[in-house]
Order: sequence, then structure tokens, then C-alpha cells
Amino acid sequence: MLPADFDEVAAARGLEPGSTWVKLAARPGDVAAAQTRLRVAPVSAAEARRWADVLLTGFGMPTGGLTDMLAATVGQPAWRPYAAWDDGELVAGGNLFLHGDAASLNAAATASGHRSLGAQSALIAARARAAAEAGCRWLFAETGKPAPGQQNPSLNNMRRAGLVPLYERRNWVWRAAS
Repeated sequence: MLPADFDEVAAARGLEPGSTWVKLAARPGDVAAAQTRLRVAPVSAAEARRWADVLLTGFGMPTGGLTDMLAATVGQPAWRPYAAWDDGELVAGGNLFLHGDAASLNAAATASGHRSLGAQSALIAARARAAAEAGCRWLFAETGKPAPGQQNPSLNNMRRAGLVPLYERRNWVWRAAS
């Protein structure tokens, strides 16, 4: 809950309302299995950079330094990166972060030419299994709330998998004073 005077505080600091995100949760064992013809498996160190580039490109973000940052999660104890391959081509990926009895789905994207093949649903299911195997009791995720009359495939996939919306959160964008 924001303070009653937040509009004034935000205006004084150059904050503007941005997009709204939906926070979702489920117990890992309650996440539905998913079928796809794609191969879904953990990411090896040898494929870490390609995996990171697929995720970043899928989000329309620059590669390079961000590739290094994301690829560095591969092999780290708290992270479980997964990918989907179409024949031998890495075409989708997602990451899972483990913290105590909770896990977070994050950083999932599919290459534009390989969407609608079930990659994200299969990656959600694989990461939920990994969370359960790690002893997590809760699985969390967040994604953008679609504009009225629009759809967000990520939100649709998460809900179809069994994640339940908990709340919506407004993002705030800082604009430096000119």
C-alpha cells in the first residue's frame, strides 16, 4: 500500500506510473504438466551464452553485458536455468531462483519463430518440478498485466499451468530532471 501522499512524493522525485505487473503463486506440485515436441532440459555451461541471448532477444533487450550477467547464473546453486530445443537449436529458455522454501520463475522467453509450440508451458512445468525436487513449498512468478482488450501469453500460460494471481503491482519510472 502506498502512502496517502505518494502522488506528491512521486511528482517531486520525477516518478511516473509505468506498467502494472501481476504476481502469481502455486504449490510446485500443483503445476500442470505440459506437452511439447521440443526437448526441455537444464542448460549446460557450454550453452549458457546462447541461452542468455535467446532470453534477452525474446524480451527485446540488448545482449552483451546483460548476456554475461544472465549466463553467470548457469551452474550457481540457487539457480536452475532451463531451455527448449527444436532439433538442435536452442529456441526458448527460462530461469528458476531458489530461496529457502520458495522459488521464483523468471526470465522466460521464446524466439519469435518458435512461439506457439508449447515451449513456455513446458518450461513452467520443468521448473516447477525442479522447485519441488529442491524442497520448495511455493512457486512465485510475475508478468505484465495486459491492457484492456489485449492478451499476455505469459500470463495465460502461467494461469493455465495452475498459478493463481495474488495481486497487481504498479511499476514506477524515474525520469531525470532536465
